[in-house]
Amino acid sequence: MKTATTQTNIASALAAATAPTGKVHPLLADLPPAIPGLTARAVHVLEQIEQAKKDNPEISDFLGLVAEEIRKAGDSPAVIDNVLALISPKTACTEYGWCVETGEHFEHFSKYTAAPNPDAYGRDVICVGLIDFGEGVRVGLLDLDLTPAEARVRLAELRAHLDAVEALVAVAETDR
Repeated sequence: MKTATTQTNIASALAAATAPTGKVHPLLADLPPAIPGLTARAVHVLEQIEQAKKDNPEISDFLGLVAEEIRKAGDSPAVIDNVLALISPKTACTEYGWCVETGEHFEHFSKYTAAPNPDAYGRDVICVGLIDFGEGVRVGLLDLDLTPAEARVRLAELRAHLDAVEALVAVAETDR
């Protein structure tokens, strides 16, 4: 579990930087001019990394290496993407073939399916998917996490409802 926490700390520290600040980072003042100019985003990321090093001393050395690579590259996105890919590779779920999550994860989600006709506002209706939060596979249906047996009961109720809807349509057709 410590590995997951450390990976979360690293990912959080790296993902914290997005907006430019326009400030000159104190660690950049003595860099030789041959190093490519740093973007404002890179400067902001370096500031965030310095704070993360103070807040997370157990990963300080690692963050120092990331900061060094950002300084060499001049910008942060590619460096951070590469680091995140190393930390959490995009490997398929090894527990369930239906799970769309990649890398190390503990909650499992399938792709969901919805009724072919959205509501009047364009929103999907009757969305259904598989989930597992560590207590066994459940069917996400009607905003409920149901066992497969419970889902089958709800499906029977929905089929009966659709039969009633079809009967109403038939009445509407004959009462013209």
